[in-house]
Amino acid sequence: MGKAYKFLCTVVFLVMVGFVFQSHNGLSAAEIEGKVNINTATEKQIAILPGVGPKLASEVVNYRKTNGDFKEIEDIKKVNGVGDKKFEKMKNFIAIEGDTTITSTKVAKNEKVKKRRNEVIQRRIII
Repeated sequence: MGKAYKFLCTVVFLVMVGFVFQSHNGLSAAEIEGKVNINTATEKQIAILPGVGPKLASEVVNYRKTNGDFKEIEDIKKVNGVGDKKFEKMKNFIAIEGDTTITSTKVAKNEKVKKRRNEVIQRRIII
């Protein structure tokens, strides 16, 4: 039983770790507004794009420093880690001219908890 229990615990742990890493891969398109100028944006701004996290944002900035400005938005696919699927997720939020105006509309976790707590309190008062 000891070996089976350890094995089961290991499997559960690995599944949990997988979910954690999967959830930190950028924001979804529904959670952002605006555009990112991929020729001038910072790593932090690029990381807001759907399907992009800090590591890929760093790759984009390093590629830009090495190869110069992107000529068209499709050129971002030349960055290691950006393929057709990622490009499809981000294409409506990237530009090669103009200001970076991207913002996250995702509600912070603490705010969700506060909102839910207030809703529960209001329901109790009504009842």
